[in-house]
Amino acid sequence: YIVPGGRIYEQREFIYKALTDIPGITAVKPKAAFYMFPKLDTKKFNILDDEKFALDLLRDKKILLVQGSGFNWKQPDHFRVVYLPRIEVLKEAAEKMADFFSYYHQ
Repeated sequence: YIVPGGRIYEQREFIYKALTDIPGITAVKPKAAFYMFPKLDTKKFNILDDEKFALDLLRDKKILLVQGSGFNWKQPDHFRVVYLPRIEVLKEAAEKMADFFSYYHQ
């Protein structure tokens, strides 16, 4: 599952590229987790409240993720994405997120 060609490996590679291809999002590729903790450019998106950002994404695109403050991260500039869903599900979510970030401004 976790070596090249394995399901988890391929899902991690996919979501890492999909998220970091969105202008204003950066991430460190995890080596041993099933989630990623991407960073948002808060100036680009004018994010002051990461919980509001997570709720806006949920309302607008029906995508649930956890804001960084949910993990005691003090700045409103991170969120957590679990990449256990199959590639087809991740692809649909990544496309919706790319669209969301193309216009989102808090």
